[in-house]
Amino acid sequence: MASKGDFQLEAVIVFVDGRIDRQLQYPEFEAVMDGFVPMQELAGCRAQAVYIRINRALHITTCVFFYIDFDPRGMVDKRWNVPLQQLAEAASRGPDLGAGPIALACYSQCPIDWQKSNLWDPLMEPGRNSFVLMKKAVASNLLGLIFPELEPEQNLPTEKAVSALAASELKAALEQEYAQALRTRLAHTLKEQRLHINTVRSRMGLKLEELKRDHQERVAEFQQALAAQAQQLESWQAETQALQQKLDMQESKLSGLREYYEHKLKAALGGDDTQLQQLEHEFDNRLKAAQEQLQERLDIRELELYYRQQQEAAVREELELLRAEHQQLLEQGATQILTPLQKAGINFVVLAPGLGQTTLPAASVASYIANPEAYIALQCGLTEQHYRLWLDHSHSPYCTASDSDGEECGIGVSRVTQPSDFHPGESNRCAEHRSLGVLAAQQRG
Repeated sequence: MASKGDFQLEAVIVFVDGRIDRQLQYPEFEAVMDGFVPMQELAGCRAQAVYIRINRALHITTCVFFYIDFDPRGMVDKRWNVPLQQLAEAASRGPDLGAGPIALACYSQCPIDWQKSNLWDPLMEPGRNSFVLMKKAVASNLLGLIFPELEPEQNLPTEKAVSALAASELKAALEQEYAQALRTRLAHTLKEQRLHINTVRSRMGLKLEELKRDHQERVAEFQQALAAQAQQLESWQAETQALQQKLDMQESKLSGLREYYEHKLKAALGGDDTQLQQLEHEFDNRLKAAQEQLQERLDIRELELYYRQQQEAAVREELELLRAEHQQLLEQGATQILTPLQKAGINFVVLAPGLGQTTLPAASVASYIANPEAYIALQCGLTEQHYRLWLDHSHSPYCTASDSDGEECGIGVSRVTQPSDFHPGESNRCAEHRSLGVLAAQQRG
Protein backbone atom coordinates (compact mmCIF):
# COMPACT_ATOMS: atom_id res chain seq x y z
CA MET A 1 0.00 0.00 0.00
CA ALA A 2 1.33 3.48 -0.88
CA SER A 3 2.29 5.68 2.06
CA LYS A 4 0.90 9.16 2.62
CA GLY A 5 4.20 10.48 1.28
CA ASP A 6 3.40 8.80 -2.07
CA PHE A 7 -0.17 10.16 -2.12
CA GLN A 8 -1.10 11.89 -5.41
CA LEU A 9 -4.11 13.90 -6.54
CA GLU A 10 -5.71 13.83 -10.00
CA ALA A 11 -6.73 16.82 -12.13
CA VAL A 12 -7.66 17.74 -15.71
CA ILE A 13 -6.33 20.78 -17.60
CA VAL A 14 -8.24 22.01 -20.68
CA PHE A 15 -6.31 23.74 -23.51
CA VAL A 16 -7.74 26.13 -26.11
CA ASP A 17 -5.50 27.35 -28.96
CA GLY A 18 -2.38 26.06 -27.20
CA ARG A 19 -3.16 27.96 -23.95
CA ILE A 20 -4.58 26.71 -20.63
CA ASP A 21 -8.29 27.58 -20.56
CA ARG A 22 -9.33 26.02 -17.25
CA GLN A 23 -8.18 23.62 -14.51
CA LEU A 24 -10.45 21.05 -12.86
CA GLN A 25 -9.92 18.75 -9.95
CA TYR A 26 -10.80 15.21 -10.99
CA PRO A 27 -14.10 15.11 -9.03
CA GLU A 28 -15.14 18.28 -10.91
CA PHE A 29 -14.22 16.61 -14.22
CA GLU A 30 -16.24 13.53 -13.22
CA ALA A 31 -19.24 15.81 -12.65
CA VAL A 32 -18.78 17.14 -16.20
CA MET A 33 -18.53 13.57 -17.57
CA ASP A 34 -21.66 12.52 -15.67
CA GLY A 35 -23.64 15.39 -17.24
CA PHE A 36 -24.19 17.40 -14.06
CA VAL A 37 -22.12 20.40 -15.15
CA PRO A 38 -22.25 21.51 -18.82
CA MET A 39 -19.45 23.47 -20.53
CA GLN A 40 -21.38 25.81 -22.83
CA GLU A 41 -18.27 27.56 -24.22
CA LEU A 42 -17.10 24.20 -25.66
CA ALA A 43 -20.48 23.14 -27.08
CA GLY A 44 -20.13 21.20 -30.33
CA CYS A 45 -16.32 21.22 -30.11
CA ARG A 46 -13.55 18.67 -29.73
CA ALA A 47 -11.38 20.05 -26.94
CA GLN A 48 -7.79 19.25 -26.02
CA ALA A 49 -7.31 18.20 -22.40
CA VAL A 50 -4.63 16.62 -20.20
CA TYR A 51 -5.21 14.19 -17.34
CA ILE A 52 -2.46 14.72 -14.72
CA ARG A 53 -1.38 13.31 -11.38
CA ILE A 54 0.29 15.65 -8.86
CA ASN A 55 2.44 14.71 -5.88
CA ARG A 56 2.69 16.45 -2.51
CA ALA A 57 5.45 18.77 -3.76
CA LEU A 58 3.09 20.07 -6.49
CA HIS A 59 5.09 18.31 -9.20
CA ILE A 60 3.41 16.56 -12.14
CA THR A 61 4.13 12.81 -12.27
CA THR A 62 1.71 11.62 -14.99
CA CYS A 63 0.25 13.17 -18.19
CA VAL A 64 -2.32 11.77 -20.64
CA PHE A 65 -3.00 14.16 -23.57
CA PHE A 66 -6.53 13.31 -24.76
CA TYR A 67 -9.41 14.74 -26.81
CA ILE A 68 -12.88 15.16 -25.32
CA ASP A 69 -16.00 15.66 -27.47
CA PHE A 70 -18.92 17.91 -26.46
CA ASP A 71 -22.44 17.85 -27.92
CA PRO A 72 -24.34 21.03 -28.95
CA ARG A 73 -25.60 21.45 -25.37
CA GLY A 74 -22.09 21.52 -23.89
CA MET A 75 -22.40 18.02 -22.42
CA VAL A 76 -19.75 15.33 -22.92
CA ASP A 77 -20.70 13.21 -25.94
CA LYS A 78 -22.22 9.92 -24.77
CA ARG A 79 -20.03 8.00 -27.23
CA TRP A 80 -16.83 9.41 -25.68
CA ASN A 81 -14.87 6.69 -23.91
CA VAL A 82 -11.17 7.18 -23.16
CA PRO A 83 -9.72 5.00 -20.33
CA LEU A 84 -7.55 7.69 -18.72
CA GLN A 85 -6.39 5.65 -15.73
CA GLN A 86 -5.54 2.65 -17.93
CA LEU A 87 -3.53 4.85 -20.30
CA ALA A 88 -1.76 6.46 -17.33
CA GLU A 89 -0.77 3.09 -15.85
CA ALA A 90 0.57 1.82 -19.19
CA ALA A 91 2.27 5.10 -20.19
CA SER A 92 5.96 5.31 -21.13
CA ARG A 93 8.56 7.65 -19.67
CA GLY A 94 8.47 11.33 -20.54
CA PRO A 95 10.36 14.53 -19.60
CA ASP A 96 11.31 15.45 -16.03
CA LEU A 97 8.93 18.06 -14.57
CA GLY A 98 10.55 18.16 -11.13
CA ALA A 99 9.82 14.71 -9.71
CA GLY A 100 11.78 12.60 -12.19
CA PRO A 101 10.57 11.35 -15.59
CA ILE A 102 6.79 11.55 -15.83
CA ALA A 103 4.54 8.79 -17.18
CA LEU A 104 3.46 10.13 -20.59
CA ALA A 105 0.75 9.00 -23.03
CA CYS A 106 0.13 11.03 -26.21
CA TYR A 107 -0.45 10.56 -29.96
CA SER A 108 3.21 9.79 -30.72
CA GLN A 109 3.58 7.64 -27.59
CA CYS A 110 0.31 5.74 -27.19
CA PRO A 111 0.39 2.51 -25.13
CA ILE A 112 -2.99 1.35 -26.49
CA ASP A 113 -3.03 1.36 -30.31
CA TRP A 114 -6.81 1.64 -30.78
CA GLN A 115 -6.89 4.76 -28.58
CA LYS A 116 -4.28 6.64 -30.68
CA SER A 117 -6.88 8.70 -32.57
CA ASN A 118 -8.24 9.97 -29.22
CA LEU A 119 -4.86 11.42 -28.15
CA TRP A 120 -2.86 14.49 -29.23
CA ASP A 121 0.78 15.57 -29.08
CA PRO A 122 1.96 18.32 -26.71
CA LEU A 123 3.31 21.56 -28.15
CA MET A 124 7.03 21.96 -27.46
CA GLU A 125 7.79 25.31 -29.13
CA PRO A 126 9.32 28.10 -27.00
CA GLY A 127 6.61 30.23 -25.43
CA ARG A 128 3.89 27.61 -26.07
CA ASN A 129 5.45 24.52 -24.45
CA SER A 130 2.56 22.54 -22.97
CA PHE A 131 4.73 21.00 -20.24
CA VAL A 132 6.09 24.39 -19.10
CA LEU A 133 2.58 25.91 -18.99
CA MET A 134 1.21 23.00 -16.93
CA LYS A 135 4.22 23.01 -14.59
CA LYS A 136 3.73 26.73 -13.82
CA ALA A 137 -0.04 26.33 -13.41
CA VAL A 138 0.28 23.40 -10.99
CA ALA A 139 3.04 25.13 -9.00
CA SER A 140 0.72 28.13 -8.43
CA ASN A 141 -1.92 25.67 -7.06
CA LEU A 142 -4.89 27.53 -8.50
CA LEU A 143 -6.66 24.18 -8.25
CA GLY A 144 -6.61 24.50 -4.45
CA LEU A 145 -5.18 21.02 -3.89
CA ILE A 146 -5.06 19.88 -0.26
CA PHE A 147 -2.94 16.87 0.74
CA PRO A 148 -3.29 14.88 3.99
CA GLU A 149 -0.74 15.71 6.64
CA LEU A 150 2.35 13.52 6.89
CA GLU A 151 3.02 11.53 10.05
CA PRO A 152 6.39 12.33 11.67
CA GLU A 153 8.96 9.91 10.35
CA GLN A 154 10.71 7.67 12.84
CA ASN A 155 14.31 6.55 13.21
CA LEU A 156 15.86 9.51 11.38
CA PRO A 157 19.65 9.24 11.29
CA THR A 158 21.36 11.44 13.87
CA GLU A 159 24.13 13.91 13.19
CA LYS A 160 26.44 11.72 15.21
CA ALA A 161 25.71 8.67 13.00
CA VAL A 162 26.38 10.67 9.83
CA SER A 163 29.68 12.01 11.18
CA ALA A 164 30.74 8.43 11.84
CA LEU A 165 31.08 7.70 8.11
CA ALA A 166 34.64 7.60 6.83
CA ALA A 167 35.69 10.44 4.53
CA SER A 168 36.64 8.04 1.75
CA GLU A 169 33.27 6.26 1.83
CA LEU A 170 31.45 9.60 1.76
CA LYS A 171 33.50 10.75 -1.25
CA ALA A 172 32.82 7.50 -3.12
CA ALA A 173 29.12 7.79 -2.37
CA LEU A 174 29.02 11.38 -3.60
CA GLU A 175 30.89 10.48 -6.80
CA GLN A 176 28.55 7.59 -7.46
CA GLU A 177 25.51 9.77 -6.81
CA TYR A 178 26.87 12.50 -9.11
CA ALA A 179 27.56 10.00 -11.91
CA GLN A 180 24.09 8.50 -11.53
CA ALA A 181 22.47 11.97 -11.59
CA LEU A 182 24.47 12.87 -14.72
CA ARG A 183 23.40 9.65 -16.51
CA THR A 184 19.80 10.20 -15.46
CA ARG A 185 19.81 13.80 -16.73
CA LEU A 186 21.39 12.73 -20.03
CA ALA A 187 18.76 10.00 -20.45
CA HIS A 188 15.99 12.52 -19.69
CA THR A 189 17.41 14.97 -22.26
CA LEU A 190 17.58 12.27 -24.94
CA LYS A 191 14.03 11.20 -24.13
CA GLU A 192 12.76 14.78 -24.45
CA GLN A 193 14.54 15.21 -27.80
CA ARG A 194 13.05 11.97 -29.15
CA LEU A 195 9.59 13.04 -28.01
CA HIS A 196 10.09 16.46 -29.65
CA ILE A 197 11.21 14.83 -32.93
CA ASN A 198 8.22 12.45 -32.87
CA THR A 199 5.74 15.26 -32.23
CA VAL A 200 7.24 17.46 -34.98
CA ARG A 201 7.28 14.50 -37.36
CA SER A 202 3.64 13.67 -36.66
CA ARG A 203 2.53 17.31 -36.97
CA MET A 204 4.42 17.89 -40.22
CA GLY A 205 3.20 14.58 -41.63
CA LEU A 206 -0.40 15.59 -40.95
CA LYS A 207 0.24 19.02 -42.51
CA LEU A 208 1.79 17.43 -45.60
CA GLU A 209 -1.16 15.05 -45.95
CA GLU A 210 -3.54 18.01 -45.64
CA LEU A 211 -1.66 19.89 -48.38
CA LYS A 212 -1.71 16.82 -50.63
CA ARG A 213 -5.45 16.33 -50.09
CA ASP A 214 -6.12 20.02 -50.79
CA HIS A 215 -4.15 19.97 -54.04
CA GLN A 216 -5.69 16.68 -55.11
CA GLU A 217 -9.14 18.16 -54.56
CA ARG A 218 -8.22 21.29 -56.55
CA VAL A 219 -6.76 19.22 -59.38
CA ALA A 220 -9.86 17.01 -59.38
CA GLU A 221 -12.10 20.10 -59.56
CA PHE A 222 -10.19 21.52 -62.52
CA GLN A 223 -10.17 18.14 -64.25
CA GLN A 224 -13.91 17.92 -63.74
CA ALA A 225 -14.37 21.45 -65.10
CA LEU A 226 -12.12 20.61 -68.05
CA ALA A 227 -14.15 17.48 -68.78
CA ALA A 228 -17.38 19.50 -68.65
CA GLN A 229 -15.90 22.11 -71.01
CA ALA A 230 -14.76 19.37 -73.38
CA GLN A 231 -18.21 17.78 -73.31
CA GLN A 232 -19.89 21.13 -74.00
CA LEU A 233 -17.40 21.80 -76.79
CA GLU A 234 -18.22 18.47 -78.40
CA SER A 235 -21.92 19.29 -78.09
CA TRP A 236 -21.45 22.65 -79.80
CA GLN A 237 -19.31 21.13 -82.51
CA ALA A 238 -22.02 18.57 -83.18
CA GLU A 239 -24.67 21.31 -83.19
CA THR A 240 -22.56 23.44 -85.56
CA GLN A 241 -22.12 20.48 -87.88
CA ALA A 242 -25.87 19.82 -87.78
CA LEU A 243 -26.57 23.48 -88.65
CA GLN A 244 -24.11 23.33 -91.55
CA GLN A 245 -25.77 20.18 -92.87
CA LYS A 246 -29.17 21.83 -92.48
CA LEU A 247 -27.89 24.90 -94.35
CA ASP A 248 -26.57 22.73 -97.16
CA MET A 249 -29.90 20.87 -97.34
CA GLN A 250 -31.82 24.17 -97.41
CA GLU A 251 -29.64 25.52 -100.21
CA SER A 252 -30.05 22.31 -102.18
CA LYS A 253 -33.79 22.35 -101.61
CA LEU A 254 -34.09 26.03 -102.56
CA SER A 255 -32.04 25.45 -105.69
CA GLY A 256 -34.37 22.64 -106.72
CA LEU A 257 -37.48 24.72 -106.01
CA ARG A 258 -36.01 27.59 -107.96
CA GLU A 259 -35.44 25.46 -111.04
CA TYR A 260 -38.92 23.95 -110.69
CA TYR A 261 -40.74 27.30 -110.42
CA GLU A 262 -38.64 28.89 -113.16
CA HIS A 263 -39.65 26.11 -115.47
CA LYS A 264 -43.26 26.35 -114.34
CA LEU A 265 -43.35 30.14 -114.72
CA LYS A 266 -41.88 30.01 -118.20
CA ALA A 267 -44.54 27.56 -119.21
CA ALA A 268 -47.34 29.64 -117.59
CA LEU A 269 -46.26 33.05 -118.90
CA GLY A 270 -45.48 31.82 -122.36
CA GLY A 271 -42.28 33.77 -122.73
CA ASP A 272 -43.07 36.96 -120.66
CA ASP A 273 -39.51 37.64 -119.47
CA THR A 274 -40.32 40.84 -117.51
CA GLN A 275 -42.61 39.18 -114.98
CA LEU A 276 -40.29 36.21 -114.82
CA GLN A 277 -37.31 38.43 -113.97
CA GLN A 278 -39.37 40.20 -111.30
CA LEU A 279 -40.26 36.90 -109.66
CA GLU A 280 -36.66 35.74 -109.93
CA HIS A 281 -35.47 38.94 -108.23
CA GLU A 282 -38.01 38.52 -105.40
CA PHE A 283 -37.01 34.87 -105.02
CA ASP A 284 -33.30 35.82 -104.93
CA ASN A 285 -33.95 38.36 -102.19
CA ARG A 286 -35.76 35.80 -100.04
CA LEU A 287 -33.03 33.25 -100.67
CA LYS A 288 -30.33 35.78 -99.76
CA ALA A 289 -32.16 36.74 -96.54
CA ALA A 290 -32.47 33.07 -95.53
CA GLN A 291 -28.78 32.48 -96.28
CA GLU A 292 -27.74 35.54 -94.28
CA GLN A 293 -29.82 34.41 -91.33
CA LEU A 294 -28.32 30.92 -91.39
CA GLN A 295 -24.80 32.33 -91.88
CA GLU A 296 -25.29 34.66 -88.91
CA ARG A 297 -26.29 31.74 -86.69
CA LEU A 298 -23.30 29.77 -87.94
CA ASP A 299 -20.94 32.70 -87.20
CA ILE A 300 -22.31 33.00 -83.67
CA ARG A 301 -21.70 29.29 -83.08
CA GLU A 302 -18.17 29.55 -84.44
CA LEU A 303 -17.48 32.54 -82.15
CA GLU A 304 -18.82 30.65 -79.13
CA LEU A 305 -16.70 27.66 -80.13
CA TYR A 306 -13.61 29.91 -80.33
CA TYR A 307 -14.23 31.34 -76.86
CA ARG A 308 -14.72 27.86 -75.44
CA GLN A 309 -11.43 26.75 -76.96
CA GLN A 310 -9.72 29.76 -75.37
CA GLN A 311 -11.27 28.91 -71.98
CA GLU A 312 -10.23 25.29 -72.35
CA ALA A 313 -6.63 26.35 -73.12
CA ALA A 314 -6.64 28.62 -70.02
CA VAL A 315 -7.99 25.81 -67.83
CA ARG A 316 -5.37 23.40 -69.17
CA GLU A 317 -2.61 25.94 -68.49
CA GLU A 318 -3.85 26.53 -64.93
CA LEU A 319 -4.07 22.77 -64.38
CA GLU A 320 -0.45 22.37 -65.47
CA LEU A 321 0.56 25.18 -63.10
CA LEU A 322 -1.30 23.47 -60.26
CA ARG A 323 0.43 20.20 -61.00
CA ALA A 324 3.82 21.93 -61.03
CA GLU A 325 2.93 23.74 -57.79
CA HIS A 326 1.80 20.43 -56.26
CA GLN A 327 5.10 18.79 -57.19
CA GLN A 328 7.06 21.77 -55.85
CA LEU A 329 5.13 21.67 -52.58
CA LEU A 330 5.83 17.95 -52.28
CA GLU A 331 9.55 18.51 -52.85
CA GLN A 332 9.74 21.52 -50.50
CA GLY A 333 7.62 19.75 -47.87
CA ALA A 334 9.83 16.67 -48.08
CA THR A 335 12.99 18.81 -47.83
CA GLN A 336 11.70 20.89 -44.89
CA ILE A 337 10.35 17.91 -42.96
CA LEU A 338 12.72 15.10 -43.80
CA THR A 339 16.12 16.86 -44.00
CA PRO A 340 16.13 17.82 -40.26
CA LEU A 341 15.14 14.24 -39.40
CA GLN A 342 17.96 12.88 -41.57
CA LYS A 343 20.44 15.28 -39.90
CA ALA A 344 19.19 14.01 -36.54
CA GLY A 345 20.32 10.51 -37.56
CA ILE A 346 16.99 9.16 -38.83
CA ASN A 347 17.39 7.35 -42.17
CA PHE A 348 14.64 6.51 -44.67
CA VAL A 349 14.86 2.97 -45.96
CA VAL A 350 12.73 1.42 -48.73
CA LEU A 351 12.54 -2.20 -49.82
CA ALA A 352 12.53 -2.11 -53.62
CA PRO A 353 12.01 -5.23 -55.78
CA GLY A 354 15.21 -5.96 -57.64
CA LEU A 355 17.19 -3.39 -55.64
CA GLY A 356 16.66 -4.71 -52.13
CA GLN A 357 16.85 -2.57 -49.02
CA THR A 358 18.24 0.84 -49.89
CA THR A 359 18.60 4.15 -48.11
CA LEU A 360 16.49 6.95 -49.59
CA PRO A 361 18.02 10.47 -49.48
CA ALA A 362 15.68 13.18 -48.25
CA ALA A 363 16.07 15.05 -51.57
CA SER A 364 14.82 11.99 -53.48
CA VAL A 365 11.71 11.30 -51.38
CA ALA A 366 9.44 13.45 -53.61
CA SER A 367 10.73 11.71 -56.80
CA TYR A 368 10.19 8.32 -55.20
CA ILE A 369 6.63 9.16 -54.09
CA ALA A 370 5.76 10.58 -57.54
CA ASN A 371 6.89 7.43 -59.43
CA PRO A 372 8.51 4.64 -57.36
CA GLU A 373 9.06 2.35 -60.35
CA ALA A 374 10.82 5.06 -62.40
CA TYR A 375 13.07 5.89 -59.43
CA ILE A 376 14.00 2.21 -58.83
CA ALA A 377 14.59 1.65 -62.57
CA LEU A 378 16.99 4.62 -62.61
CA GLN A 379 18.88 3.20 -59.63
CA CYS A 380 19.16 -0.17 -61.45
CA GLY A 381 20.43 1.55 -64.62
CA LEU A 382 17.36 0.50 -66.65
CA THR A 383 14.50 2.18 -68.43
CA GLU A 384 11.14 2.22 -66.70
CA GLN A 385 9.64 -0.03 -69.42
CA HIS A 386 12.46 -2.57 -69.03
CA TYR A 387 12.02 -2.56 -65.25
CA ARG A 388 8.23 -3.00 -65.55
CA LEU A 389 8.74 -6.04 -67.87
CA TRP A 390 11.12 -7.58 -65.32
CA LEU A 391 8.68 -6.80 -62.49
CA ASP A 392 5.84 -8.63 -64.35
CA HIS A 393 8.22 -11.54 -65.00
CA SER A 394 9.33 -11.62 -61.34
CA HIS A 395 5.72 -11.70 -60.09
CA SER A 396 4.68 -14.43 -62.53
CA PRO A 397 7.49 -16.14 -64.52
CA TYR A 398 5.88 -17.73 -67.56
CA CYS A 399 6.30 -17.72 -71.35
CA THR A 400 4.59 -14.65 -72.82
CA ALA A 401 4.97 -15.68 -76.48
CA SER A 402 1.70 -15.61 -78.46
CA ASP A 403 0.54 -18.06 -81.12
CA SER A 404 -1.27 -17.21 -84.36
CA ASP A 405 -4.59 -16.89 -82.47
CA GLY A 406 -3.13 -14.39 -80.02
CA GLU A 407 -3.11 -16.82 -77.08
CA GLU A 408 -0.14 -16.68 -74.70
CA CYS A 409 1.96 -19.84 -74.23
CA GLY A 410 1.83 -19.69 -70.41
CA ILE A 411 4.50 -22.36 -69.74
CA GLY A 412 6.53 -21.62 -66.60
CA VAL A 413 10.09 -20.36 -67.04
CA SER A 414 12.97 -19.77 -64.63
CA ARG A 415 12.68 -16.58 -62.62
CA VAL A 416 15.44 -13.99 -63.23
CA THR A 417 16.14 -12.42 -59.84
CA GLN A 418 18.15 -9.41 -60.99
CA PRO A 419 16.58 -6.76 -63.32
CA SER A 420 19.91 -6.20 -65.13
CA ASP A 421 20.05 -9.93 -66.05
CA PHE A 422 16.57 -9.87 -67.61
CA HIS A 423 16.37 -9.77 -71.42
CA PRO A 424 12.86 -9.29 -72.90
CA GLY A 425 12.05 -11.84 -75.58
CA GLU A 426 14.51 -14.31 -74.11
CA SER A 427 14.20 -14.50 -70.32
CA ASN A 428 10.39 -14.59 -70.58
CA ARG A 429 10.27 -17.33 -73.24
CA CYS A 430 10.20 -21.10 -72.89
CA ALA A 431 12.84 -23.23 -74.63
CA GLU A 432 10.62 -23.85 -77.67
CA HIS A 433 9.67 -20.22 -78.32
CA ARG A 434 13.22 -19.08 -77.53
CA SER A 435 14.60 -21.40 -80.25
CA LEU A 436 11.87 -20.27 -82.67
CA GLY A 437 12.89 -16.67 -82.03
CA VAL A 438 16.55 -17.46 -82.73
CA LEU A 439 15.61 -19.33 -85.94
CA ALA A 440 13.47 -16.39 -87.13
CA ALA A 441 16.32 -14.00 -86.46
CA GLN A 442 18.68 -16.20 -88.48
CA GLN A 443 16.23 -16.36 -91.37
CA ARG A 444 15.85 -12.57 -91.37
CA GLY A 445 19.66 -12.32 -91.39
